[in-house]
Amino acid sequence: MTVSEVVNKLAMEQALALGDLDSLPTCRRYIQMALSIGIEHFAKHMDEIIVMTRSGEEVGRYKSVSDCAVQIGIPKSYISAVLNGRRHSAGGFIFMKSKDKELVKTKKAA
Repeated sequence: MTVSEVVNKLAMEQALALGDLDSLPTCRRYIQMALSIGIEHFAKHMDEIIVMTRSGEEVGRYKSVSDCAVQIGIPKSYISAVLNGRRHSAGGFIFMKSKDKELVKTKKAA
């Protein structure tokens, strides 16, 4: 099996898992990116920063701590401290990486 065939197979499986075949080209592109720059680099640097209120309401998503700091108006060092567990919140907001948000239990609306 060639690399291209493996990428296509993985992309198809991912799109089916998402339940959206329209996402097939996007899945293929991300898998190719991960292979070309290395899985570790891709996983480490492609996380979004999620900003939430203390009550758990999502305020926004940002591609980097720098972008988040500029948009929210909170120093990068404070945001990084929250992301690294040295602080609970900064400026009244909670910050987390998108991969960590999946681990947080949310209340289901009745």
